[in-house]
Amino acid sequence: MESRYYETIHETGHLQVRFEPVFSPAGVFPAHWHEYVEILYIKEGLLSAIVQAAEYTLHANDLLIVNSGDLHMTRTSGCDYLILQVSDRQLRSYLPDFDRLRFDTIIHLDRSPENAPLLSCLLAMETYFQEQMPHYELLFTSRLYEFLYLLCRDHSTEGSSDFSMENNRDRQRITKVMKWIRTNYREPLTLDQASGSLAVSREYFCRLFKKYTGQTFLEYLNDVRTMQLAKELIQSDDTITVLMEKHGLTNYKVFLRTFHKLYGMSPQKYRTS
Repeated sequence: MESRYYETIHETGHLQVRFEPVFSPAGVFPAHWHEYVEILYIKEGLLSAIVQAAEYTLHANDLLIVNSGDLHMTRTSGCDYLILQVSDRQLRSYLPDFDRLRFDTIIHLDRSPENAPLLSCLLAMETYFQEQMPHYELLFTSRLYEFLYLLCRDHSTEGSSDFSMENNRDRQRITKVMKWIRTNYREPLTLDQASGSLAVSREYFCRLFKKYTGQTFLEYLNDVRTMQLAKELIQSDDTITVLMEKHGLTNYKVFLRTFHKLYGMSPQKYRTS
């Protein structure tokens, strides 16, 4: 079963990247990380994000760039966006210094005429993708390369080794706990167990976890349990009460609130929709 705290890329058709327009209903995507660069172009609506403990609010015509390995989570009341994901492997094939590069996390495309070429590339890629004329992949890839070139030229910096080590250490500590939660979420997990797994105090653990995930330990645990239940909800005839017990959920009101936060509807409606 694929883990939600770590994601793999799903390439689009014959393209070597994932690219597609998305409408995201209201909800939260809990903290996770992946080994590819993820770029979101907000077309309409509002998106809040926490990336490596820094908080951002994105509006229409904003770009969010999540560098490979960055721990991040997003929350929205509903928005339209374009998503572009490019794997580390592909980026290294034509960017020898990729592992030292960090792209700017936020780019406001409508605040500077210098960013107009970036937007032009994105909109052209969207047009090619939607029309899918014969051999459109060649045109798409040409604008993709131009887009990446502009990012490298105007919106990237070389990260120091100290930054990379600190970044990696923090991610490893948090993902260690996330992996432990994913493996044992059916059990009655406690804050003492979680902090003990990192050999830190409860107080320090709570600050660290909230800083990097945007959630408390209990909120994240309930999200994981609820998402696992949702996977089984449409495949099983068991009652919701039975499924709750199976997935470690004990408080029905908290479960309903968490489910609606994640999926924008009740479990009953989700099951029949």
